[in-house]
Amino acid sequence: MRSTLFAASVTLVLWAAPAFTADYDDDGIEDAFDNCSEHANPTQVDTDGDFCGNVCDADYSNSGIAGIADFGQFYQALGSTDEAKIHRDPSAGETVGVLDYGFWVTGFAKPAGPSGTTPGTVACPL
Repeated sequence: MRSTLFAASVTLVLWAAPAFTADYDDDGIEDAFDNCSEHANPTQVDTDGDFCGNVCDADYSNSGIAGIADFGQFYQALGSTDEAKIHRDPSAGETVGVLDYGFWVTGFAKPAGPSGTTPGTVACPL
């Protein structure tokens, strides 16, 4: 019978965690990586994939600003479960309603965002 002895060595590596940067909306996502850096959205839901979270994106047409065409899309979605028009966590099974309308009104005539995921560019370009 042959026996082999293995010698193990352990290397202890100490490192410092990088400094945490600003988290303006206090959702646990650093502003530089937050797809909606002014409104808390810890789930980072971005239904239309434009790098801007639902919670700060009333520009459904991705034209660069929320306008009349976006309101038409919103109006048609009232009472539905259209995830792109729900500005809370769409996975909660909610329907498009009054709270979403209030959100949309505050976003009217404004660009989506801001989003830390697109620094130095338009807030949430597609």
